[in-house]
Amino acid sequence: MPYSSPFEPALAKRGAVFGAVGDVRVALRFGDVEKEFRAITGEAALVDLSWRGVLEMTGRDRVRFLHGMCTNDIKKLQPGQGCMAAVVNRQGKMVAEMIVHATENALLLQMDRSNLENTMIALARFIVADDVQMKVSDAAVLGVRGPGSRAVLAAPELADFHGVMRAGVFVARNRTGSRDGYDLIVPGSRPDEAEHLLAHGLPPAGFEALEALRVQAGFPRWGADMGPEFLPMEAGLDSIAISYTKGCYIGQEVIQRVKTYSEPPRILVQLEMESPDVPSPGAKILAGSAQVDAAHSAAHGLHLELMTQSEHSKEIGHVTSAGRSPLSDRTVALGYVRKEHKEPGTRVVVWPSAPATVRALPWQARLTSAG
Repeated sequence: MPYSSPFEPALAKRGAVFGAVGDVRVALRFGDVEKEFRAITGEAALVDLSWRGVLEMTGRDRVRFLHGMCTNDIKKLQPGQGCMAAVVNRQGKMVAEMIVHATENALLLQMDRSNLENTMIALARFIVADDVQMKVSDAAVLGVRGPGSRAVLAAPELADFHGVMRAGVFVARNRTGSRDGYDLIVPGSRPDEAEHLLAHGLPPAGFEALEALRVQAGFPRWGADMGPEFLPMEAGLDSIAISYTKGCYIGQEVIQRVKTYSEPPRILVQLEMESPDVPSPGAKILAGSAQVDAAHSAAHGLHLELMTQSEHSKEIGHVTSAGRSPLSDRTVALGYVRKEHKEPGTRVVVWPSAPATVRALPWQARLTSAG
């Protein structure tokens, strides 16, 4: 059964247009996506993140158990601290990406809502004599995004993914998809939390504005840019979600081998498009300056047969997400390319006729810098 956001009544009063993100009904827009984008880039706005959910893990062995089941160092987390991590299978492929928040009595595993049950089943297989209990929490996730987020929430200075508990609501910093922002893990008993923030003058922004900002930042989203067919390093998560010194966990041997002896065969990059056209997810990425010339000819109806015959041998990847900034004609896309084509500045073509330039993922520079 589709999941409906508990914040829907409050958002409906502000004119929200609702739609599905996966199997979750959320606010897509509030009538003016450009205005909403300005709010989350210029000051601050409230966004409904109900397509994210929370798996609650308790029991005295929870830290030791999760530490042995995911890619990051969970043992180092003190109450109020957090980190990104991935649960992977024995082949190193992702079962789920997640943000792990440590509280006094539990670990809160925030992830795409579609993965809650699957992740719980995957982890439960390895519980033998451990004192570990798991359940899908009734909590929903709200976001406050924008450079003014900290002031709006009167939040203390926090490192990425660290948080504080306020009247049962866990408030954690999250800069992955925007310049600054916070996630609010709101218990089911507090569906009025969105109404409270809106009543204090915080404007709402929908999923469409948030998604445009995410693509500009280059951060992958589960179900769009990453899934069970990818290694976490391929999605660019190694700098924040993988500890190469923590010791053994399921899938560790594969991930360590890739780190030590090679590199991922493909990697997520940002593509700066030279035309305002927005490519569709799944569009092929082609390599080489010759392909740029061929694509130009194809756009004018020339040599299309030759291009079609040769495209398979020149294919180096595919687009996963794309969008145009509501404030400019700048169109960017995210996509996977073979490792030989990952360097910033590499010229490619998005089939059939859209030249583009490979760029580094902007979020990586932000989260590896101070602040």
